[in-house]
Amino acid sequence: MPKAVIFGATGAVGSQLYAQLAGWGNVVTVGRRAPPDDTAAAAAAGAAGAAPPPGRSVRHIVLADLTALPASAEARDAMAGADAAFIALGTTRGDAGSAEAFRRVDLDFVAAAAQAAKSAGVRYVGLVSAQGANPNLWATNWKLLHPLLYSKTKGEAEEAVKAAGFPAVGIFRPGLLERGAAARSGERLFAGLVPSVPVAGVAAAMIADAERFLTGGGRAAGVRVFEMAAIQKAAAAGAAPE
Repeated sequence: MPKAVIFGATGAVGSQLYAQLAGWGNVVTVGRRAPPDDTAAAAAAGAAGAAPPPGRSVRHIVLADLTALPASAEARDAMAGADAAFIALGTTRGDAGSAEAFRRVDLDFVAAAAQAAKSAGVRYVGLVSAQGANPNLWATNWKLLHPLLYSKTKGEAEEAVKAAGFPAVGIFRPGLLERGAAARSGERLFAGLVPSVPVAGVAAAMIADAERFLTGGGRAAGVRVFEMAAIQKAAAAGAAPE
């Protein structure tokens, strides 16, 4: 049975990954807090027809500082032998409290997760990035110009994951996310005005891309970047992104 690691299983996309991976034999979550109990996740996935297999194993690794991941013996033991890793780590400047704290989560934590996954022998990594990610943007810590810092940081996180040297990487750049009741104020403001995609659809596309690679289903090795249109199409079709 395949084994997956989810970094950030309590966020919008990460919680959907956790629910939808109920059909995988072994799942490890890594983050600053554990997701809801496995029964809730299995029930959510069961609604979509993914019943947990017999003997399924779930393990939660909780670390206050994810930059300590590569040195964590507990995390290393839990992740050993994983086939795929999904990195869904992220915050907002408002929640983090500063530009520096935002970059610590969205860049430093992501880079540490990639390093830890590489050490565990992971063959496929799926990363939740963002539309417009660009490591070469000029940016400043000024709050008024935070959108530039956001896009630059997401681009730098992509580069950190690519530099780890995984056999296959899927970078997903969704635009406006449909989070339902958990929608942020800005997302509610633009709902219906700009293209959006359900968080469940993003998670499904990531899992489909991983499974297609791991099962030899025609997904070539290397880095693939999936922009918003491809994610929307895959989500609507319930298929792997092209």
